[in-house]
Amino acid sequence: MFDNVNLSDSNRYLGLLAVVMVVYATILVYCQSIRGISYWDIFVYLQNAMLFSNINIGSQLGVAPVLSLITAIPFRMGFIGETSLFVVSGILFIFLVIGIYLLFNERFDAEISFVASLIFSMLSLIVTWAVTGATDVPALCFAVWALYFTIRGLKSNFNYYYPAIICFVLAFFTRFTEGFILIVMGYYVLINFNEFKRQLTLRRILCLLLFVLVIGLVICGVYISYQGTIPFISQFLEVSSSSQVSSVNVGYDLNPFYYLENLPQYLTSFGVSDSYFTYLSTSNNAPTIVSYLLLALVFVYLLIFVGNIRGYDDSIYNRNLKVGTLAVLSLLSIITYTHVSYMITEILFTLILLLYYMWLQDNDNQMDYMMVLWMGIFIILHSYHPVKVDRYIIPIMIPLTYMMTRAVTILLKDKKRILAALTIILILMLPINAGYMMSITQENPHTHEEITAAEWLEQYDPNYSNRNISSDRGVVFSWYLKKYVYTTIPRVLEANNESLIDKLDSVNAKYYIDSTSNTTNITGYTCIYDNNRDIHVKIYERM
Repeated sequence: MFDNVNLSDSNRYLGLLAVVMVVYATILVYCQSIRGISYWDIFVYLQNAMLFSNINIGSQLGVAPVLSLITAIPFRMGFIGETSLFVVSGILFIFLVIGIYLLFNERFDAEISFVASLIFSMLSLIVTWAVTGATDVPALCFAVWALYFTIRGLKSNFNYYYPAIICFVLAFFTRFTEGFILIVMGYYVLINFNEFKRQLTLRRILCLLLFVLVIGLVICGVYISYQGTIPFISQFLEVSSSSQVSSVNVGYDLNPFYYLENLPQYLTSFGVSDSYFTYLSTSNNAPTIVSYLLLALVFVYLLIFVGNIRGYDDSIYNRNLKVGTLAVLSLLSIITYTHVSYMITEILFTLILLLYYMWLQDNDNQMDYMMVLWMGIFIILHSYHPVKVDRYIIPIMIPLTYMMTRAVTILLKDKKRILAALTIILILMLPINAGYMMSITQENPHTHEEITAAEWLEQYDPNYSNRNISSDRGVVFSWYLKKYVYTTIPRVLEANNESLIDKLDSVNAKYYIDSTSNTTNITGYTCIYDNNRDIHVKIYERM
């Protein structure tokens, strides 16, 4: 019904979306520049960007490097600052929403895709993290384009597979867990295997394999040359095994329903709670009624999707056999998820959707199956892992937006009514989004106190750059002081039966900056700075 895309309409709405998103992303970057940075990982990306600009203030090259590499471009041009990272994130956010529009346009009309992509851009979880400098949204940008080029490769031209592979590599090396989008890409190829097979020639196969091989060898060669190891392998093992994660981690949470329970807050929130700037967690917010409307539409869609199996086979015996097989596989998925490994569950879930598609022969709704798989694999992945952080679940926001849109198209059928309903949802979200943006557009009090402490130390000791400095937020003060600061966290040391003073002695620290640990006394050190506020930041000097 909506598959016949009018190319001129599509281009017109694409241009309009690009203009809207440039304005919107600019506003978000401005708001983020007021908020500043307080999230640990983002300081790591800034440090790495400095290193890639030939300025070493510390680095952690084991993390995915792409966002830092891109940010190093404005850094090398002299624009060294947090705003450069925000701008880079904003540009990638623009391309993400454009990619979502093009992806949706493979299933819906241009107008519907336009409104749906704008609805996605206004979800509270997206607004919270869109331009912060975290890797989740940039990685999702590359993943969306990888998936889109895969679809175009099957539908249009084999050469689209080359940018699909490049975008997948960029997604993976922006955020390693985003590599799971490969399952979705592979699934789409499998359900279109006959078309894919017709595209293949010996020359095309060899060229594609050679392309993949060269990229893999170059990446592995660079890592081994500079680090002597391939870090994403250990990262994958860490994600695969909860036993490697300590309860000391601030995001440690074994509740497997954490993300599902907090979905309403992720969709729309009135504003941030009092505890937001302490925990930086959207889960602490209060959802609006619109969240429940969106979730109701998603629920209706999933009921229709699952219920479709009843209408595609005249034989009761065959139908019952298929339903029974899917039920058994689903039960095995649950058992393996809780007792074996989430990777087995991912494979079983993918197999369930492959069989479901094959048995229904539902060729007109391939995008539906792909979106259900997309949402499922990332929920399984992140719900399994014992560290729960709101931003990790950002990838499922695209399938959720798609399902909500599909529910409206199924229920209303008439294009004008569909567009009217989606537009009403968008209009309802506009004031919610504006209020939410205003509520988060303020400097984090903790960030303010850390910046103030760093400035005080610079004034207190003009020769600080030649001193050894340690802190429980070492990456943060490395950035503010533009020199390497050792990270020494008392609670982590205690968990490993180590003492703070022994650690400070080992690095010969002249100063120790306590930003979160609430120390009251350090043997051999005198407290020379105490902000005496609710958010305590202290600086100790070795005597």
